[in-house]
Order: sequence, then C-alpha cells, then structure tokens
Amino acid sequence: MPVTAAWRRNLAGSAAVAVGVGVLSLGMPALDDAIPDATVPAGRPLPFAANVSVVPPPDATLDAESTSPAQGVVTLFVDGVRYRLSAQAFAGTVDQLAARVRAQVGQATGLQGIAADQPITTDAGVPGETAAFVAENRTGWYAVFVHDGTGVVAVVDGNDASLTGHRGDLDKSVRSLTFQDET
Repeated sequence: MPVTAAWRRNLAGSAAVAVGVGVLSLGMPALDDAIPDATVPAGRPLPFAANVSVVPPPDATLDAESTSPAQGVVTLFVDGVRYRLSAQAFAGTVDQLAARVRAQVGQATGLQGIAADQPITTDAGVPGETAAFVAENRTGWYAVFVHDGTGVVAVVDGNDASLTGHRGDLDKSVRSLTFQDET
C-alpha cells in the first residue's frame, strides 16, 4: 500500500484530533482540580438567588461545580454532608412544594422511608415544611419555604455520624434563610 499525500494529511489530521482529545480529557480535569472549592465565611449571609440568602454553617465549603447563583442554586459541604439550596419562582403553596419535593425524594434509588412533613419556620418568620428521610447509605432531611412567589428547597444529606455531629449548625443555617422583598 503506497503512502500518498492524502494518506499523510489524513494521518496528520487524526493525530491532531487525538492530541486535542488528550488535552481535553487530561487537561480539563487537572484544571478543575486546581481550582479549589472555597470555604465560605460563617456568620455572614450568602446570597444564592436574586432575592434569597442563607447564613452558611461553620466550616462549610462551597462546591463551585454545582453552584450557580444565576440559577438560584448553592451547594455546600460540611464534613461530608451535602447541603444544597435552590430558589425558583413558585406560584403554589408550601404544601404543594413539599409534595413535589417528597415525590422527588421518593423516587431516589435506595430510599427506605420518609417521615411525615412537619412545620418549620425561618428566623424571619417564613413558614415551611420539613421531613427526614433514610436511604441505603445516607440519611437526611429537606425543608421547603414559599414567600412572595419564590420557593426555596433545602436538602441536607450524608452519613449518619456527620449529620448527627452537624445537625444543630445545619438546622440553624436552614432557619437563617432570608427573602428580600423585590420592589
């Protein structure tokens, strides 16, 4: 089989594509790993949506990869416990939002049970609902709030020991949710 100019161009193009794929597959994860998640200051409100903020628990780190204030989402970690808050426009009631979240949690693989919804109130007096759940390798709880057309969902989950150790700080953080009135 003779080596032609077209064959050489094809080989050069294929090699360039292979190098590009290699750079992307090795370089991008290395770059991502080089950008550390940031520890967020405890005691100061952290805005995570246009009109909602929360005071993070002590020693929380921000998961930059799954946080997007533009989409109203913040994900924090505390000693292996995932603490995710999301805020969206919501025209329904807190009961309707709780039912939606309960259905989503109920579809999780390995879910073993969800407690009945219980009332919860933010420090500012916004009423909500909360429930605990148990899954194969983790436990957790969710809390939902609706205020002036904004629904907030907070989901906390992790291993039992870490959750127990940080429960007070995480609960205090959830209750610190603040809704700024839009004018």
